[in-house]
Amino acid sequence: MPFEVPPWEDGAEIIDFMPMTSAGNGIGATKKSKKKKPKKKKSKAAAEAETAPANGGFRYRPGGGPLAPPADTSSDDEADDELRAMHKVRSGGVEKQRPPVQTTKGGKKQLGLKPELAQAALEAMEVTPATTEAAPSLANKLQTELLGGRFRYINEQLYTMNSHKAEAMFRSDASAFDAYHAGYRQQVEKWPANPLNRIIKTVKRLPKTTIIGDFGCGDGKLAQSLPNKVFSMDLVASRGDIIPCNITNTPLEPQCLDVAVYCLSLMGTNLNDFFLEANRVLKLHGSVYIAEIQSRFEDARDFVRSVGACGFDLVKKDVAVNYFYFFHFKKMRHVDKAVKLKPFSLKPCLYRKR
Repeated sequence: MPFEVPPWEDGAEIIDFMPMTSAGNGIGATKKSKKKKPKKKKSKAAAEAETAPANGGFRYRPGGGPLAPPADTSSDDEADDELRAMHKVRSGGVEKQRPPVQTTKGGKKQLGLKPELAQAALEAMEVTPATTEAAPSLANKLQTELLGGRFRYINEQLYTMNSHKAEAMFRSDASAFDAYHAGYRQQVEKWPANPLNRIIKTVKRLPKTTIIGDFGCGDGKLAQSLPNKVFSMDLVASRGDIIPCNITNTPLEPQCLDVAVYCLSLMGTNLNDFFLEANRVLKLHGSVYIAEIQSRFEDARDFVRSVGACGFDLVKKDVAVNYFYFFHFKKMRHVDKAVKLKPFSLKPCLYRKR
């Protein structure tokens, strides 16, 4: 029996679908919108209860009648200042008023004191005894600064003039020498080491019969540290055993010394005169020990050649030490002081203001 498909109308039910609405890209179903519940309005009594003060619900409202208090026009900042002032008065700490600050033409601030107050302050400073701790410290500081300034000035003069002008300067002002060496001692305290101590240690190895000349001795520490015979010489004598003289023209006899020492004393623009005088007073094969600040040398070899022209040969040099150079020369020949040599000098050592 052949297979027979029944007619469409007889074998299926026709279902009617509800039309669909597109959302966004046309795909999706409609969503039922939720209805928002209406908020309940608070009653006027409840609102006043929330904003009412905590003191039993009582609120002060100033009236507007003729007997009403004046309106408060002060700001919160003014009220805070008044509360702080009241607190300070109650606690016993009343703040003193500061004097007004005035500005000068240069933009610097200065206290604007009344003339009578300024005069009273000056009189108080004059009659205040120097027994307090603040007064001596201030005086010492000012004295140190003045001393340092004068030392730097004299130091610069000594490095940039010859020894004859330096001698005339100290003769015209006897206090300049003391001021210079006082400032010099302050500088020594700032150095990593005192080069004179190394020279003292070196010379102590020599026989006690060695005769020494200390050229530019200062306070004569070398003579005080050795058992040897030491001729201490400088432009001004700070002690009775120091010979005041220009170290380019000393009163010593020719060839009377075994050792000549120049420790930080090669100051001046005529160093050839220094070493020609050393050649005159030293015995043949006598030694010269030199210590100088490292920054004064542009080229140590030029210095060695210049000293060699005065009759000395280099034995040893130590230029590896920080801050100082050390030299040891020997007199190998006599050179007359009348010989004309090219003047030479070292760079000046100018101390900066601190």
